[in-house]
Amino acid sequence: MSYLHNISCALPPNKLSQEQLGAYMVEQYNFSEEEKSRLLLMYKRSGIQYRHSCLPYFDLNNPNKELYKTAEEPGISERMELYFKHALPLAIEAAKGALLNQNPTHIISVSCTGMAAPGLDLMLLEELNLAHDTHRSSVNFMGCYAYFHALKMADAFCRADKNAHVLIVGVELCTLHFNRKKDTDQIAANLLFADGAAACIVSAQKPNHTTYFSVDSFYSRVVPQGKQDMAWRISEQGFLMTLSAYIPQLLQSNIKSILQEMLQKNQLQNQAISHWGIHPGGRKILDYIQSELGIQPHDLSSSYQVLSEVGNLSSVTLLFVLKKILEKENYNPNQTCFSAGFGPGLTIETMLLNKPKNSV
Repeated sequence: MSYLHNISCALPPNKLSQEQLGAYMVEQYNFSEEEKSRLLLMYKRSGIQYRHSCLPYFDLNNPNKELYKTAEEPGISERMELYFKHALPLAIEAAKGALLNQNPTHIISVSCTGMAAPGLDLMLLEELNLAHDTHRSSVNFMGCYAYFHALKMADAFCRADKNAHVLIVGVELCTLHFNRKKDTDQIAANLLFADGAAACIVSAQKPNHTTYFSVDSFYSRVVPQGKQDMAWRISEQGFLMTLSAYIPQLLQSNIKSILQEMLQKNQLQNQAISHWGIHPGGRKILDYIQSELGIQPHDLSSSYQVLSEVGNLSSVTLLFVLKKILEKENYNPNQTCFSAGFGPGLTIETMLLNKPKNSV
């Protein structure tokens, strides 16, 4: 058994409304008036009110451009230089909020939007003054479900060591990979993604408060027919995303059977679930999942709220959702939570939290 707690989230200071960003994007393309109207309608219907960027460039009134200083598309090295300039301070802010002056036995860094060696794990070790023998691991370039893999690793460490105290720190700077490519996938990525960081503690020992999750079970499935519909690759111009319009339907056609398999594995019924921690990949994804599972919109309120307030932050969005659940007025750690995230592959990762004690 392991326990997930001390969730800490951090956002960069540059906050923009989706309306502002829609107006900005219209300026970037040589669109017809009809295309401009269609794009603005997409932004209006996205379910997103605000997004944050590490870049002053995305503050439309700020002349201090760090990216796109010329008409040329920025290269990968320029984007990575900016990643390590902005990622570390945001990751430290989240990490300090989770650590609360404790000393972890392990640290796991998570990021899909930047990497190097030495990487974020070693940088955090130094900046947080952690012991040099702290066990380090990294999860990179796995997309929106990456934090599930970090949680799996942390859970395994805790099950193997009763003294394990694992710090997981994720940071995603998606706006560094903004691209002017005029294709459907890139337009969708530019509409959805934003920047943020999140950290948490996973420990073998139960915390001395009630705002925690017990981590009980993981289950995943690859949907091979969707492997071309969600993809993530490195190009000379940055990290390029493939986001097919068929993704919501693919998730809809698989989510119910995955839920049933998870419940059967844990000898539970649907009514045992009190909270739904679904990664808000986009509004249609949440709408389709809510409809397919026969649950109410308020059951996904934490996911819809996070999407509205910050957009899609890739892997760290999961922690923003789980934090919302922990902050609910009626929350207690005996209420079961089903969580799911989606990413390239097409891969669906799920997690069961707070399994009822009378189940097997």
